[in-house]
Amino acid sequence: MVPLQPFLDSLLSSLSNSPESRTRLENLVRKTLNESNDKSSPENRKNQWEYLLKNEIFNLAVTEGEALKREDSGYYDELKVRLDLVLTFTEQDACEQTFPFIVLQDLLETQTINSCSHIFSWIESHASRLTEGMVPQKGKALILLRTLNDLLRRLSKSGSTTVFCGRILTFLSGVFPLGERSGVNLRGEYGTTWEDVWFPKQGMDDDVQMTDTQDQLNRGEGQELAMQVDSGEDAKKAPTLRAPTDKKEDFYNTFWHLQVPFSKPPTFANKESLPELKDAVNRVLPVIKEATAKERAMMGSRIGAGVGSNKRKRDPESEETNVNEYFFAKFLTSPDLLDLEIADTHFRRQFLFQLVILLHHLLTFTKNAKAVWATPRNRSLQMDFTLEADDAQWVQDNLNKAMDELKQTTPNGRAFAETIQTILEREKNWVKWKNELCAPFDKETWSTTQDEGKVGLFEATRVLREKNKEPREDWPHTLGTEPLTEIWQMGYRDLFDLETPFQPGDVKDFIKKIKLEDNRIEMRKKALAQALEPQAQTSTPTPKAPPPEKNTGERLMNVDASSSATTAQIPAPTPAAPAASLLHPSLPPRPTTVVAAASPPPPVPVPTLTPTPAPPTAPSVKKLGPVDPQISKFEENKQRWAWLALRTARDQYLQHFGKIGTGDVGLLVQEVDKEKQERAAERERLQKADDLMTTVDEANPKTPVPELKTALHSLPHTEYPVEMSTEPTLKKVLVTGGAGYIGSHVIYTLQKTRRYRVISIDNYHNSLPAALGRVSQLSKSELPENATPLERESAEIESFSCDLTKPDQVRAVFEKYGKGGIWGVVHIAAYKAVGESTEIPLAYYENNVSASLFLLQIMNEFDCRRIVYSSSATVYGTPPVIPIPETTRLQADSPYGKTKVMAETMIDDLCHSDSRWRAISLRYFK
Repeated sequence: MVPLQPFLDSLLSSLSNSPESRTRLENLVRKTLNESNDKSSPENRKNQWEYLLKNEIFNLAVTEGEALKREDSGYYDELKVRLDLVLTFTEQDACEQTFPFIVLQDLLETQTINSCSHIFSWIESHASRLTEGMVPQKGKALILLRTLNDLLRRLSKSGSTTVFCGRILTFLSGVFPLGERSGVNLRGEYGTTWEDVWFPKQGMDDDVQMTDTQDQLNRGEGQELAMQVDSGEDAKKAPTLRAPTDKKEDFYNTFWHLQVPFSKPPTFANKESLPELKDAVNRVLPVIKEATAKERAMMGSRIGAGVGSNKRKRDPESEETNVNEYFFAKFLTSPDLLDLEIADTHFRRQFLFQLVILLHHLLTFTKNAKAVWATPRNRSLQMDFTLEADDAQWVQDNLNKAMDELKQTTPNGRAFAETIQTILEREKNWVKWKNELCAPFDKETWSTTQDEGKVGLFEATRVLREKNKEPREDWPHTLGTEPLTEIWQMGYRDLFDLETPFQPGDVKDFIKKIKLEDNRIEMRKKALAQALEPQAQTSTPTPKAPPPEKNTGERLMNVDASSSATTAQIPAPTPAAPAASLLHPSLPPRPTTVVAAASPPPPVPVPTLTPTPAPPTAPSVKKLGPVDPQISKFEENKQRWAWLALRTARDQYLQHFGKIGTGDVGLLVQEVDKEKQERAAERERLQKADDLMTTVDEANPKTPVPELKTALHSLPHTEYPVEMSTEPTLKKVLVTGGAGYIGSHVIYTLQKTRRYRVISIDNYHNSLPAALGRVSQLSKSELPENATPLERESAEIESFSCDLTKPDQVRAVFEKYGKGGIWGVVHIAAYKAVGESTEIPLAYYENNVSASLFLLQIMNEFDCRRIVYSSSATVYGTPPVIPIPETTRLQADSPYGKTKVMAETMIDDLCHSDSRWRAISLRYFK
């Protein structure tokens, strides 16, 4: 050993006390090995180096106690330098591969827990070098596993070393593969068996008696000791006092005896074990449940007491309590502590957790479950026990009770129970893997067998990859898929077209359906043409044309003569009258169609020629192919849509039917659009005339009136005369429901324009007349100091108490101003409660619909054809989006909303029937 010691000393002297870089250390070790090769024999060289390195490490380890007492001690750095030397010598093949692990095993056994933590830090930092080439279940892997397991046994599972334990377990899980069986209990061995405890029967009465005697002496009662004979009264009380003691003793023995099956499940091979478990669980669970309920009740009372107090209290001192971190190293089994332990939440949780684990274990021994995992290879995991169906039901019921009880515990009982459930679900997979004798998780690389042998994925897919590189044909579907392309060609453009069902309401809706049928027909024709293309390419060639005859002219004359003679004998068909033909010209006429007599064609002179004897030839007729059934169906659909369109349009556009021939729906739409454009132009001319009339009324008296008259006459002539006035006047506007909330604000806004004289009619059902007075007073207060008479007049309100459901009263108001006296109406008066409308719908229809009908009739009678209708957003019902677009379909849900829809419909129909009417409906709260 002596020849190699100087080389090691020289190496250590060249190193510093702090860890060196790996490259420098390898160079120094390699140099040392080269210099010492001739100083020892190759057979003993490894043993010598191992002895010297191990001796150097343990000489330093002996000084641990003294070194740690010094504050500037570099003990751990020197120890890491020597461990680096051991690892480097092993990598240079100067020591055995297991040598570093043997050194670490011996070193960890001699060092304190704090020093072991530093050594393990070195192991973590050199994990890749230590585990290089390590084979599980062989060589250095077994030593490493044994070393760290021994270290785990030294550590406490609670306190400051918990993190250290987690570091070790994390390291093991990262070093060893997931299917490693070294740490698996393959033989089904259980831990230490519970040493049963029983309620003490001797000495307890003496202890209690001595306690009573001591209390008597302290009180100075001077009585005799309790060792005397009991009196008759005390003798009568003895059985009553003994009964609770017997009950407590019985529960104590039952509760702690449950730890026997908890710690050793193979005891269920005995027939009496399961009945004992069932009896004990049925007696203990109610006590656990009662303790939990009592604790929750006490928590509720404390919370209630804390809320009711209004006194200012001193802040309590901070207590360092962590209810989420607890650990019971061993249960305390003193009889006096059992009640206190059951009152503790953590103790109850531990007991219920044990019970849940055991019940889950028992469910794996049902007849069906055992048939899945029990095999001759895992007999060590089996026991002579089968859980019958009734017993399995009892186990499942009590398992549910235990889980429910865990959820009731505090704090965070539900989260705790869910965590337990997750752990047990994962434990099922872990148990299944162990029952299957720890089958490896690792899968082999994918491979297949071909002609040349076993090949991998890359070689097997070579042909497919080469094919993917070839240029591909154009995709036949322009929009990705055949259905999507077909939908686009049929005219659908967005999801709204697909989601919204067909709602016939206008001729244009039917036009869309007819266009869709046309698109379907076109698509079907294209598909048929594509299907016939291969047949046309493979068909026989067309025959050659015969040579032209010399006597062509003479032959044509003969054919014309014979055909004319045949035509004279067969009556010519007469066409049907256009008015009686069907909607679509491609369909045959109806059987009842009256056919008009056709005038015979004028005679054509035929020259007389001597016919040449020749066999008669029949004229060539083009043979029609079979009609495609799908195209026929689409044609019928077109006819049906056209008929429905004409039926819908006959009530509104009957005047255009004489312009569309035999039912051309497209031409009908053109005529309708043309009429709408003419009406829009007419309204525009009337609007210009009204605007110019307003300019005349508001003009300054100094402005020469003849110039304005000339401007009026320059406008295009209209059907309705415009009266001209040289004196400015105010337009009279009638507001129904003027005293209400909306009505009063509308009147105030009209008065602020100084252009209108407001007339209010109201029955004051939900309003007061004083509101009009306040509005008028407010409007007058805003008048300028030099207000004109017209401005003062605009601040006045002419109010009438009138009920719109009584036409005579409304007509009286209009008669007061005469025909054309009222320029326009703002119709606001109505019942307005949605909920109330469901209770009295008839009253709402009378007040909102009938009153509006009477008002429109009277307005038409007195040439008042301008109306602003106060509607509501309830006409939409439940809208699909907010804010509600005006194109949303009207679908009111309440009687109130339906009355608004009816009134809007009346006004809309009136405007369509008479172009002089102008109206607008305001739908509030959109």
